[in-house]
Amino acid sequence: MIERLVLAVRVLAAVVAAVVRAAVARMRRGPTLPSWTWTEELFVAGYRAFALASASRLDLLAPRKGGPRLPLRRTVRAQLTVEDVDLGGVPGERYRPAGPVVGTIVYFHGGGFVTGSVGLERPLAAAQALASHADTFSVGYRLAPRHPYPAALDDAVTAYRAVLDRGADPATTVLFGGSAGAGLALAALLRIRAEGLPRPAGAVLLWPYADFTFSGASIATNGDVDMLPLRDLAGAWGPAYVGTADPADPFVSPARADFTGLPPLLVIAGGAECLLSCAEDIAARARDAGVDTQFTVYPEKVHGWMLLPKLEASVAAVAEVNTWIAERLPPLPGHADEPAPAGPPEAVA
Repeated sequence: MIERLVLAVRVLAAVVAAVVRAAVARMRRGPTLPSWTWTEELFVAGYRAFALASASRLDLLAPRKGGPRLPLRRTVRAQLTVEDVDLGGVPGERYRPAGPVVGTIVYFHGGGFVTGSVGLERPLAAAQALASHADTFSVGYRLAPRHPYPAALDDAVTAYRAVLDRGADPATTVLFGGSAGAGLALAALLRIRAEGLPRPAGAVLLWPYADFTFSGASIATNGDVDMLPLRDLAGAWGPAYVGTADPADPFVSPARADFTGLPPLLVIAGGAECLLSCAEDIAARARDAGVDTQFTVYPEKVHGWMLLPKLEASVAAVAEVNTWIAERLPPLPGHADEPAPAGPPEAVA
C-alpha cells in the first residue's frame, strides 16, 4: 500500500511538471505539430510523463480487484442493462442496449498489457454498445508482469468461447480493441483460427500494439512526439508481457503473423504515433493474405488520440468505426436504408 502511494505521488509530480513545461513551450513556440490543439499538447505531455515515471514499477500498476469503475452518464445508463459477467472464469462487464440488438461486440481494453481495466473503459464500451446496437462484453483479462504471455491471450479466447456459449452468433460478432486491446483482438483471431473455432464477423483494431520486436521505423521517427514513447518503454513493457516467450512468435507479436483466412479488419492509426509502422505492417500483411482490410491513418494524430472526443479527427474516426461495424451487422428493424449512426460523443474507444 505504501509503495503504491509513493509511486502515485511520484507519477503525479512528474505529470504536473510535464504539463507545465508543455504549456510554457506552447506559449513560446506554438504547437508541436501544426494541427495540435492545446488539449492534444497537454494530453501528450501528461501521458508521456505517466508512462515514463511508472515504467520502473510495473508490478504496482495493475489495479487491485478490478480497479475503479468510471461512472456512466445518466442518459447512457438509462439506455442499457449493465451487469458483471463471468466469461468462462474471466471477469467482465456486459452492456446490453434496451432497444433492438443486432449483434455482439467482444471488447478488449488497452493499457500496454500492464495497466488499464474494464472499469476505466466502461464509458467507451457502453457508448460503443449503444452506437452499434450490440450486446457488448468487456473482458477483464489478466495483466503483466504478474501474468505474462499467454495469460491475456488465453483469457481473450476463453471469453470469446463463453460469449458464443451464451448464444452469440459468430457471424454477427465483432472483436474490438484499442492499443493492447487491438493487439489482443488480433492475436485472438489467430488462436480462433488455429483452434478451429467459428470466426467472428471481423475486428476493429485501433492504434494496434501488436509487435514486441519493436522493429518498426516509426518507434524512432515519432519517438519524440507521440504520447506513448515506446523507444524508451520497450525495455520495460516488452519483457513484462513477453516473459520467457519469443517476441517474434506470431501469437506474441500478431503483427508478424500470416493472416490467411482471417475475417475483415478495420485498422486505424495516427500519423504521429510510434506504432504507425505496426499498423502499416498489419494492413499490408492482411491485404497480401487476401483479407478484406480497411486502413486509415489520421495525419499528425498520436497514439490514442480518439480518447479526446472533441477533436475533428476523433469525430471522423468514430463515424468510420460505427459505419464499418454497421456494414457487418444486420440493419435495425425498419432502418435498412438509413446510414450508420455516428454514435454519441462518448463512443471514442
